[in-house]
Amino acid sequence: MKGVIIGTAGHIDHGKTTLIKAMTGIDTDRLKEEKERGITIDLGFARLLLPSGRQVGIVDVPGHEKFVKNMLAGAGGIDLVLLVIAADEGVMPQTREHLNILQLLNVKKGIVVVTKKDLVDDEWLELVSDDIKKELKGTFLENSPMVFVSAVTGEGIEDLVQLIDRMTAENGEKDLDSPFRLPVDRAFSIPGIGTVVTGSLLCGRIRVGQTVEIFPKGLRSKVRSIEVHGESKDVALAGQRTAVNLSDVKPEDISRGDVVSEVKAMMPASRAAVWFKLLKDSPRALKNRERVRFHAGTGEVMGRINLLEGDELFPGGETFAFVDFEKPVAVVYRDYYVVRSYSPVHTIGGGQVLFLNPPRLKKSSKEKALEALKKAKDGDLKDFILGFVSTFGKPHVPIKDLVPHTGKNAGDLVKAAQSLAEEGKIVMLRVGAEDEVFGIEFYEEKRAKAKEILEKYHQKFPLSEGMLKEEFRSRLDLEGKVFEVLLGKWAEEGVVESTGKTVNLRGFAARMDERQKRVADRLLRELKEKGWAPPTIGELQSMLGSEAGSVKEVLNWLVSQGDAVKISDDLYLAKEWVDKALELLREYFRENEELTVAQFRDMLGTSRKYALPLLEYMDGIKATRRLKDVRLAGVKLYELNKT
Repeated sequence: MKGVIIGTAGHIDHGKTTLIKAMTGIDTDRLKEEKERGITIDLGFARLLLPSGRQVGIVDVPGHEKFVKNMLAGAGGIDLVLLVIAADEGVMPQTREHLNILQLLNVKKGIVVVTKKDLVDDEWLELVSDDIKKELKGTFLENSPMVFVSAVTGEGIEDLVQLIDRMTAENGEKDLDSPFRLPVDRAFSIPGIGTVVTGSLLCGRIRVGQTVEIFPKGLRSKVRSIEVHGESKDVALAGQRTAVNLSDVKPEDISRGDVVSEVKAMMPASRAAVWFKLLKDSPRALKNRERVRFHAGTGEVMGRINLLEGDELFPGGETFAFVDFEKPVAVVYRDYYVVRSYSPVHTIGGGQVLFLNPPRLKKSSKEKALEALKKAKDGDLKDFILGFVSTFGKPHVPIKDLVPHTGKNAGDLVKAAQSLAEEGKIVMLRVGAEDEVFGIEFYEEKRAKAKEILEKYHQKFPLSEGMLKEEFRSRLDLEGKVFEVLLGKWAEEGVVESTGKTVNLRGFAARMDERQKRVADRLLRELKEKGWAPPTIGELQSMLGSEAGSVKEVLNWLVSQGDAVKISDDLYLAKEWVDKALELLREYFRENEELTVAQFRDMLGTSRKYALPLLEYMDGIKATRRLKDVRLAGVKLYELNKT
């Protein structure tokens, strides 16, 4: 069954609570002070059984100016509003303020209920009706039905209930697929049961036994039991007034404004990029960096609005801005909010949340930021993703990390990302076990930089097969897994080739000029002549002189051609001498089980200076195996014996 939340709105003492009691039989004034003063201070709740057999939840909100922040706490998640106006007084200040709030929160559907019909005659009622119509012109209630009732005599009550039944029968589909969100409007303790929180379930579904997180505080808890309209349920659905019994938390740990949701489905926001509209009837312009009261969901927090354009915003104007919160809040992309002035307190505007915890913008990126904000406001998840990776988040991000920003499930985000990838607006790759999106600018810049780095490397070291992967990764400033994935993608695109520990541009081949060929011939002769006691790189460089260029580069080329072997950073041997050493080892181990460094030195007829690094090289290629201070025959020697 679809969940429907009905809310009341209107000026103090216009009969909202009395109207609800006449419809439901429930008195929503639950506080002693409310009874004594005859006004609703805090939120009240009731359930209404409709003629169709459906049950809907009703949120009764206070009308007194001092308690408008409590009204805001109850206005979120409303599907249908009853704008209550007393026939004997007509439209009053809080009527207008509540109407402004409802529009700022994007409430779409409502009924105008004119109460206390029994106190006026027909002529007065007609005058009030005309006045109301004028007041509602241009608002979402302009063409809404108007019902005249008397809670005292009961006149019109049945007609109102019938109308509510008809208007909620075709209520829009609820979002049951996103992670559930329950903004808390009350937290209390029941003896023998424990902590209970209540609220209007905005989206998704919550289940008994589910582990949940309370945002923005980050508390973890578990759902013991659930009630919907006073009945125990295993599952509560979006659009239902819900009471949840939570374990391992106390009522004082939870505040109005907190949001119960799935684990890691939201995040604490200390800053937000928003769209903001200043009401036409705001008493003055809004100045940049002005301190305001920010209302979202059921919460209120102080913050400062930083206008993206200009030093002030005039009544009726709209803009994009950043809000810096004095305490973390729990909101997601496209949540509606209301702003009230700090002092004197009255509603001045509101808008929509777009990006959470955005970075500080550079002046040079202002135009780009404005474009991204406009698209995010008017668009969908695709526009959010583009704005996130281009300006307001990170240039590449795992899709699961976008869930707390958007309040949507990962599946919806994957579909949006796949669509963008097909359009060529982002690159989507699998990094480890996660799908990750890459901003197209970031991707193309890294690819261009990769080509530039390798081109310069090949020019400087034409004999090198390629740059070491780790050096290449460091120059690109990429983390390991991301680097490997991008390297694979660039290889698919025909940009690079990667073999072993090196990377080179596709099609690159090491080539020697005549000078380098002469140097290579000289070096190879020198290595062959000196056998197991070759000159060091420094000695070879001194021997050939600086005009020979980099001796090490030529030596590495000889290694790549199979003519030389790199024993250590400073020691190279001709390949034939390494092969001879392997043969000597093979013969030795046919008769012996162990070999010391001194024995190997004597076997080669050289010094420890050369014998030790060569023996360590043999360990590395598994020709020998070190055991404390001796060597045993390695796997490679056994393989040689077989051949």
